[in-house]
Amino acid sequence: MKKVIKVGSRSSELALVQTQMVINEIKKFRQDFEFEIVKITTQGDALIDKPISEIGGKGVFVKEIESALLKGEIDMAVHSLKDMPYETPEGLKLIPVLKREDPRDVFISKDGTQFMNLKEGAKIGTSSLRRQVQLKDLRSDMQTIPIRGNIKTRLRKIEELNLDGIVLSAAGLHRLGLESIITEYFPPDVVVPAPCQGILAVEIAESFDNIFQEFYSYIVDRRTFFEASIERELLKVFGVNCRQPFGAYAQYRKERDEEKINIKVVYQKEDKLLKSEVTGLIEETDKMIEKLIEEFGGI
Repeated sequence: MKKVIKVGSRSSELALVQTQMVINEIKKFRQDFEFEIVKITTQGDALIDKPISEIGGKGVFVKEIESALLKGEIDMAVHSLKDMPYETPEGLKLIPVLKREDPRDVFISKDGTQFMNLKEGAKIGTSSLRRQVQLKDLRSDMQTIPIRGNIKTRLRKIEELNLDGIVLSAAGLHRLGLESIITEYFPPDVVVPAPCQGILAVEIAESFDNIFQEFYSYIVDRRTFFEASIERELLKVFGVNCRQPFGAYAQYRKERDEEKINIKVVYQKEDKLLKSEVTGLIEETDKMIEKLIEEFGGI
């Protein structure tokens, strides 16, 4: 008899697609497991009329799911890693999985106009403080209009609120097969992504670890693991939350026998937007982070 593993997921279309992606990858190698998806509504899903920064930050998308894990109601959960606070509750483990999807932010225009060619005073939909400050840095004349909800809800807001466009993450659109509606991609050095944008993670109770280890090696990606670990370390070191604009992107690459990492960070300090990047060997990551902090004049 096959063991049934209960997998917790938010109930949005994107969350369910992402959860199924992880399940499908495990099934390629282990047919001796059955999976049951358990839909869980989080506070962040229920309260869509307020910005995330006003209702509790990143944790609003995960608390109910983590509670179900700790109670043993589910065995594992699939998350967008960028939604996860940098501190994981005692008794739980968080592991980046699968290959990272495109980490960039994208602009979806109402009429196909590129972002820099929009009319003066254009209205752009986004509730992310990180996106707002970087877009304003590019175009100080534009207005940012708060929008929340799933991807299709946000797309409807273009017409409902008479917006000139909206900014979303490329990853979600790619996973839903909506690449064709993207007007342009923002390069990571122009709009620095959110830490771990495009990365999925599995969260488990420590009591499930023995079973999880049976298929962990099939769903881990070395490059993604390195990038996620560094970006989450940056979150921890800078001590930021949803009330403070912060972006971080670590890009891993191998050159001959050397493993290198390029780190881009954008950080708002005392109403001033600071941006910097460093490159070095992966074993020198701590020194690179120290260098970034020094360039920012402390944190």
